[in-house]
Amino acid sequence: MKKSILEIYALAVCFIAVICFAVALGLATYSLVEIEKPEFTISSWQYLRHKTNDSYWKGCPNGQYCGPSKNGWEHLSEQELTKGREESFAHELSQEQRDGTQTLVKCLVVMLTNLLFFSVHWFVARRARANASRDVSPQR
Repeated sequence: MKKSILEIYALAVCFIAVICFAVALGLATYSLVEIEKPEFTISSWQYLRHKTNDSYWKGCPNGQYCGPSKNGWEHLSEQELTKGREESFAHELSQEQRDGTQTLVKCLVVMLTNLLFFSVHWFVARRARANASRDVSPQR
């Protein structure tokens, strides 16, 4: 059965739409993990930086995240440091969830667009195939 140029084009667009949909589905799945378990998807550097007060303090360039003391950027008390570390970790987790939500919405938009492109071009391919089979008459 001979295929028309229109049918080949439409099927090629359908193929590309399926590939894009599969990639977006994978990214959306990861985004769901990011939203539900941000402590799992957060970067290793951020995770390890917030594990202990010492690692948190060492991760503070010039006390940038730890806050100032009266005499400049001296080591804060353990309670202040723990409080700052826990607040910073909660902030990082919140940011990770927000990033996951944004990525999920983007993926859903891409998947919806792919579905639209696929549907339209699948219809075009079917119509082109039907027209091609009508144009070919049995020869005797």
